[in-house]
Amino acid sequence: MKLPELPWMFLPSSSTPMFFEPVTRCLHKIWLPAALKSGRLCGSRGPWVFISTKDPEPQFTLYNLCNGEKRGRIDLPLTILDKQGVTRCARVEMAALSLPPSTAGYTVAAVVHIGQSLDYTIATWEFKEDHWTEIGSAADRVLDILFYQGSFHFLTSNEDLIRLVPEGPSFRMVRYHVELRSSKPLDDLYEAQDGTMLRRYLVESTAGHLLFAVKKTHCSKRTVDIKVFRLSVDDAGQATWVHYKNTAGEMIYLGQASSISCVTQSEPTIHFLDDRLVKSEDEADRYHRRDMGGLRPHVLQVSWYSYRTPNEESRFSYRAPDDIGATDVPTPVWCEPQSDGFTM
Repeated sequence: MKLPELPWMFLPSSSTPMFFEPVTRCLHKIWLPAALKSGRLCGSRGPWVFISTKDPEPQFTLYNLCNGEKRGRIDLPLTILDKQGVTRCARVEMAALSLPPSTAGYTVAAVVHIGQSLDYTIATWEFKEDHWTEIGSAADRVLDILFYQGSFHFLTSNEDLIRLVPEGPSFRMVRYHVELRSSKPLDDLYEAQDGTMLRRYLVESTAGHLLFAVKKTHCSKRTVDIKVFRLSVDDAGQATWVHYKNTAGEMIYLGQASSISCVTQSEPTIHFLDDRLVKSEDEADRYHRRDMGGLRPHVLQVSWYSYRTPNEESRFSYRAPDDIGATDVPTPVWCEPQSDGFTM
């Protein structure tokens, strides 16, 4: 079966993991090794997903959803070589690929916690290395990671960027301070409200712009607003997040370490998945994933400048069988099963 070019949502489950195709609203069962079914998803690229498991033993795996166990599994280390040259345990929060593993010279970058620390450490791994290599620590919480135009980019909680720049056999961290925070009104308006959550994502536009999206979920139940901004750097080097005008036929899919943009013949839409980690009231070991769907932008005029932004009236929810509604494994990620010519 040849898969459509648009991204699919990978829905983890310890019993029946599935693909969900947003356009047709169809579910497709997928086989996974038993040990990986209960794993937490930490990012994706194409058909490859990062899976972190605790039971029956800790593992961190890069797994190809199309090629399977024999040709599509890479086990990554659970230890890191820190700045002092000491090998320590590492827990991966999120990860990203520079290139598909079928390509020579690919690199994995990740946000990890060393030992019992909750600090956000940025690390890299090259093929056949025994450990992660510590690059440095982020002063603020890291919210997302994206491989963009040849470099790994990390979004921090104050909306600054960290970029990994090659230096000799390793990398160094370059911090970019964004002077003007275009989403600050969202913080002032929403974060003071009880039960309101803001999620932030990085994604590359179809035209090659670096985008930053803010998703607002009301009362921890329903996504009602998404604002998208584009990174703009002036001649003096000052960086600003400015409102982004979606191009016609552009689809944006938002998910931590898995965001994607695509060109389609359809109306511009921003798709989102449920990453709330909200547990069911009836079953303590079940997580809701009912807040999944899309928002269609409309044109607003701000002074002399017009831009497209979603509004709640354009919101739609995915309609699917009941088994999409809850799971014992959070949270979904976007993936592209057909990328690099893969079929299933």
